[in-house]
Amino acid sequence: MNKKILLKITTPQGIIVDEPVDIVTVRILTGYIGILYGHVPLVSTIVPSEMHYKIDNKEYRLNISGGILQVEKEQVKILADEVSMIK
Repeated sequence: MNKKILLKITTPQGIIVDEPVDIVTVRILTGYIGILYGHVPLVSTIVPSEMHYKIDNKEYRLNISGGILQVEKEQVKILADEVSMIK
């Protein structure tokens, strides 16, 4: 069984996502990056773009206005001005 990484996305309007996920894919200054449980620590700027995350093979897509990404071994924190779900 794969370990999940906790994804927490926060905007000025509140917490958008706060749940364990299989993978997070987000665009930073150097391109798209995939983040799994156990990733090396990282802090980076997020480029306005589309981001994805998966839970049990179901993919969720969001538009993100940009922001700050902080990755720890067991957790991904994203602070953004605006995030909207893509249906």
